[in-house]
Amino acid sequence: MKRLVVFPNDPVKDYYQKGEIKPGYFNPGKYFDEIHIVSLCDGEIGEDKVQELAGKAELKIYPVGSFSLKRPWTFWRLRQNVLKLVSSIDPHVIRASNPKLAGYLAAFCGKKLEIPSVVSLHSNPDELRTIRVDTTLAKKVLEFVSKRFFEPYSISNATRTICVSQFLTSYAARNGAGNVEVIYNRVYGSQFYTQRNHGQMNSRPRILSVGRLDLPKNQECLIRAVQNLDAQLILIGDGTRYDYLKKLTADLAISEKVTFIRSVPHSEIQRYYWEADVFAMSSFSEGFCIPVLEAMASALPVVVNNKEPLPEVLGGTGIVVENTPKAFERAFRQLITSGELRGELGEKARKRAEELDGEIMEEKEAQLYRTLVGARG
Repeated sequence: MKRLVVFPNDPVKDYYQKGEIKPGYFNPGKYFDEIHIVSLCDGEIGEDKVQELAGKAELKIYPVGSFSLKRPWTFWRLRQNVLKLVSSIDPHVIRASNPKLAGYLAAFCGKKLEIPSVVSLHSNPDELRTIRVDTTLAKKVLEFVSKRFFEPYSISNATRTICVSQFLTSYAARNGAGNVEVIYNRVYGSQFYTQRNHGQMNSRPRILSVGRLDLPKNQECLIRAVQNLDAQLILIGDGTRYDYLKKLTADLAISEKVTFIRSVPHSEIQRYYWEADVFAMSSFSEGFCIPVLEAMASALPVVVNNKEPLPEVLGGTGIVVENTPKAFERAFRQLITSGELRGELGEKARKRAEELDGEIMEEKEAQLYRTLVGARG
């Protein structure tokens, strides 16, 4: 009976609320018989609602709480409780989805219990810290502790570090990573592929962007880019900038041009790609960007800004521009007026997505687990 302990990036209830429950996400290749999720929060969702994450494996979720900087002594109690819990589960592998507190606990337990640990990097925290200006002292202190203590410890002590793009390997190296493997985030083409007639277009061209409405995603750029276009911008996602962006569209008198959809279940997201004519992403910071690959798998022409790893994911199959409204507007006009160009880039994008298909990445991750379990004996 193969057992995996997972420290997720967020509470599982948050994944459920955002519609991001993906079949077999924590059990690549159906390798494990039991998936044990250690969630750093006080209350969690019932396992029956998110069983898909584990596939056919038995799923258990343990909300173990977190610690507050107002009560720093709770950290040591949390660490000891988590160590006891993981020891009682006796997993074959421990996995964390970020290098912060989750990664620290995964690496700490792995080291103490002599169990292989894997920490995956889905973003560059150093980069995000330059974008997010946290005004509260508590958040500043927490980021300082993470940068100086949690991140270097988790990455340097993990048995393996997974980077979801080549771009993130430099951050991993700076923090002492030993064995690094690049495994792109999983997007399954079978969910997204459609026969697309690029010669046809919606009467009002639809430009789609999918992502959290937070500062690093920079949807403001796209809103300003469609200001002078006869086009419909569809933004799927929710976040701290929702009210600001809604007000911006009103101030620019283009509310009828911008549609906000706060949440779409992952099982239904493909139809929004199928109904779009162009996909765009103007992010300040990404670790990979799953929606870009989903758009590529849907044979959509893609426009991104020139910030890695977006060009890395595109692999020369889309349009890369400066991160300004004018640059995006020019690219949109170019695609809207040329069905031939939309078709050419869409087909190239689809072929590139096939090279990065989720089946391939799932097998790479499953093989990593097989190697770690085999080495343990």
